[in-house]
Amino acid sequence: MNRIKMLLWQLACIVLSIPAFSCPSTQPDKPAAEDRNISIARTGKTSANKLHLMNTITATEKFVIAKLYIRPESMDAFRRALEELAAQTRKEPGCIQYTWYPEPGEEGAFTLIEHYRDQAGLKYHFAQSYLADFVKKMEGWKSKDLKVYFLSSEPDALKEDK
Repeated sequence: MNRIKMLLWQLACIVLSIPAFSCPSTQPDKPAAEDRNISIARTGKTSANKLHLMNTITATEKFVIAKLYIRPESMDAFRRALEELAAQTRKEPGCIQYTWYPEPGEEGAFTLIEHYRDQAGLKYHFAQSYLADFVKKMEGWKSKDLKVYFLSSEPDALKEDK
């Protein structure tokens, strides 16, 4: 039950894009899109300050949540490579957010949260050589198999034929 609550909390942080809950070294290199505002629920009026801490998710947006498990002796090389991967991914045209953090209380475990504008943005990311290089390096760093979850509000959105 605690894992389900953690996953729901992680999703809430994605949806709300609350930077304070992200690892400080993983903040996006680019500002939030200007059109991603919310309405204040109590008044129904749009905030005069145009709150950028919260987002409205569109039907086409895609999320990837990955859990990585790294051997202690590989930690430094992994973190350097992940920082580089994150910086390159955030520059991709379809990337809305790419963040990661070490799991508290779980030595060597990291969670990556990726948010893409649409299926094309996700496919673009998976086609990049720097991602393939990172995945190859992961084979030597991992202590056990990673877990990857693909999330979308569109039925069958992540199938290969889309």
